Amino acid sequence: MIFIQPKARVAAVAAMVAILLLTPAAIIAADAPAGQIARVNDTVLLREDLDREMKLVSLKLARQGRPVDAEQLKRYEGEIRDTLINRTLLLQQAQSAGIDVKDAAVAKALDEFKAAFKEEKAYQNALAEMGFSEEMLMRQINQGLTIKTLIDKEVLQKISVSDQQIRAFYDDNPNLFRKPEQVKASHILIQVPADADEAKQAEAQAAIQALKLRLDNGENFAALAQENSDCPSKTKGGDLGFFSREQMVPPFSEAAFALQPGQTSDVVQTQFGYHLIRVTERQGEQTMAFNEVKDAISARLRQEQEGKKIDTYLEKMKEHADIKRFPL
Repeated sequence: MIFIQPKARVAAVAAMVAILLLTPAAIIAADAPAGQIARVNDTVLLREDLDREMKLVSLKLARQGRPVDAEQLKRYEGEIRDTLINRTLLLQQAQSAGIDVKDAAVAKALDEFKAAFKEEKAYQNALAEMGFSEEMLMRQINQGLTIKTLIDKEVLQKISVSDQQIRAFYDDNPNLFRKPEQVKASHILIQVPADADEAKQAEAQAAIQALKLRLDNGENFAALAQENSDCPSKTKGGDLGFFSREQMVPPFSEAAFALQPGQTSDVVQTQFGYHLIRVTERQGEQTMAFNEVKDAISARLRQEQEGKKIDTYLEKMKEHADIKRFPL
């Protein structure tokens, strides 16, 4: 099935994330003025700018479940400096183009950022964690919106994806649009902790076997799931919806895909505990219709064009720019 990254459009965040993806090549200057990491035309980039950006990257990686220590983060220094250089080039170009972001737009983006926090204290803690004052955050938002406006005007509005391109992508990549065999199933789970002793294991086995007997005697599966299951799906009578083999742990998938609609499994053990599984529907492998994926393909092709066009736009700017990098 096709995988296309959705494009979040919280204005300032989207603009800044887009710029983080751009990394140009450069020549390293021999002499490093104190505290300076680079010069872009007449703009000097300072070590403190790089340190602040590195802290933001560190926080971002940590939130993605990829924490890095100081030594690992240092490997990102060159790329992060290139991010600052690209941002500076784009801001200089925006200034030359007379782009001016209104205060109201910055205030709106700030409100959107704040809305992600449940309370003011959480927002203030986030600022402190980033090492930002609200004034600094607003300046970052202003820069992000300025760059976004420039890119939209100079690059993105010139991009178009034709119906012919979309159809060609669909026809040339049939494997991306295949939906594997799926079953729709419900289950009852008696959860067992990983460190459970033999007595706890035996207690759970007895509980699931008792439920199996009640099902064999004709009791309603959904009602028993609601009353007894340890899975959040109990609120829906144990319904898990449709899933493919790869979406479940192997013992669960093997049992579910061995059943026909209306059949219930014997007791199935996984790392989560003991299950009873009932399959209600099966779907064979299918190819998604063109109209189902047309919009997703268009978005993917547009994103690919955007990346290439932005790279080209930056390369052209660098041809006429005086960029010096100093040893870090």
